[in-house]
Amino acid sequence: MANELPTPDALRYLDADHVEHPSGTFAGVTVRSQDDQQLGSISGVLVEPTTRRIRYFVVKRSGLLSRRYLLAADTPAVLEANDQQLRILSNVDDLERFEAQQVAPFSEEDAVTAMFAHPAA
Repeated sequence: MANELPTPDALRYLDADHVEHPSGTFAGVTVRSQDDQQLGSISGVLVEPTTRRIRYFVVKRSGLLSRRYLLAADTPAVLEANDQQLRILSNVDDLERFEAQQVAPFSEEDAVTAMFAHPAA
């Protein structure tokens, strides 16, 4: 089925400073909820190299215990590039805890896979 989510072993972590959008990179982009609550900042993304798709944003939440969480990339959102903010139509309850040891970093082999995979849908 085309809409199935990939397994963790099919995903790769890529730092936010390596992910570009029309106004720069995702490094330092703040994530805000629909009720304007600051949820954290984007520290990276989880990509699926074979489909060349970002599946999750990795959101770093500050506080007493700095932790990272996942936000599904298909969550409705608006990138306010000039303000370096990603406004999501969601809230803090929609974030899932990110276990970094379950996902390998994006590698040169993954780049080759992405270059020669079928075009993204």
